[in-house]
Amino acid sequence: MYDEIVDRLNRISQFAPSTGVERGRRVLRNCGNPEKDLKIIHVAGTNGKGSTCAYIAQILQSNGYKTGLFTSPHLVDIRERIKINGQMISKSDFEEAYNAVENCRTHELAYFDYMLVMAMYYFKKQNVDYVVMETGLGGRLDATNAIENLVISVITTISLEHAAILGDTVEKIAAEKAGIIKLGIPVVCSGVVKEAARVIKSRAEEMESDCCVVDENTFELVQNTYGYIDFLIHNEYYKNDCFRLATNALYQMENASIALTACAVLASKGELILNEELVRKAVLETHWSGRMELVRNNLYVDGAHNPQGIQSFIESVNSLYENNPAEDATLLFSVVSDKNYDQMIKILCGCKHFRKVYVTMAGGLRKLSANIIKQAFEAYTTGIDIVVFKSVDDALNRWDNRLMFATGSLYLVGDVVRALERKENNHD
Repeated sequence: MYDEIVDRLNRISQFAPSTGVERGRRVLRNCGNPEKDLKIIHVAGTNGKGSTCAYIAQILQSNGYKTGLFTSPHLVDIRERIKINGQMISKSDFEEAYNAVENCRTHELAYFDYMLVMAMYYFKKQNVDYVVMETGLGGRLDATNAIENLVISVITTISLEHAAILGDTVEKIAAEKAGIIKLGIPVVCSGVVKEAARVIKSRAEEMESDCCVVDENTFELVQNTYGYIDFLIHNEYYKNDCFRLATNALYQMENASIALTACAVLASKGELILNEELVRKAVLETHWSGRMELVRNNLYVDGAHNPQGIQSFIESVNSLYENNPAEDATLLFSVVSDKNYDQMIKILCGCKHFRKVYVTMAGGLRKLSANIIKQAFEAYTTGIDIVVFKSVDDALNRWDNRLMFATGSLYLVGDVVRALERKENNHD
């Protein structure tokens, strides 16, 4: 039955009549508003949402709070989207939650609507203390915005993505993300992109919500060594406190700083009781798959899928080389057709640490021809071998086990993880 339900969900459209927030309100009401008894931490943004959610959830969990985590997309297993204290929902509970939603819905739902309401049903049943909830697309009209009972709103870095839906300027997109801010509820946001921060702060003022901004002056790199980053955070809640992250992704300093600040804001308001050492341990133990993740010796995967994400990925690669001199690496790249792949590839070609490029296709119906990707690389670079592979499996079979980075799509990250599992199972 579980497999049938997953297959049914996978055939459901990403879109449906009316807006996500309207559909969400109706189906939640039909299901008895399971979210009403939950304390919600709502996280929006373009890049870093999932990582920030993971840091917040780990901090809460480590301090003794039973914590639900709702994120998207998943990499390998659909149940990754719904977790409590780091554990995926069981198949039997997934079935029950799906049937509960299906039995009470009275209108057509999109794929994401199902997942959201299933999560709320499950979290209420399991009586969690807090829910860390990531938006799907946007904020103001997103299905998650049907949920009103927040304890804090969090908005991560914003850049141009989904411009046809959210707006063609950073300010317009920021306004959509700022739509999650609720009257009198505190806000923590990224201030790295100044135009976005101005919009968010203005909206917070309109909603009479305290707003704490985390910008590039809030955090400072101490060192980036193989597998770890040490950094300082300084704002009204932290005074040059040093934290260690188990990653080489520089951008995680910002995401962790946003998470740490959000939790500190809640503690200052009496919402949480936090132990300093447990918080420190939590950020070190946080693992978020597919973000500058060392999945095998010499193989990193990063789900960057827009120009800003790729730029952050390159900064992390460069920093890694500064501290760990090594030979040039192979780049494994794939991207889906609705992304700004030309700009992404142009940024990648500006990195001097790639000696060859492996190109393949990932993303199902949204996949982009590998030959089109190859042509884009050829337009921006010369003297580098660009090899096309029919599949990720073929690319990994050619891999010489020297340093390689895979990026461009979360679909690619999932494909790499599955291909590695198949490769190892075949060797058993």
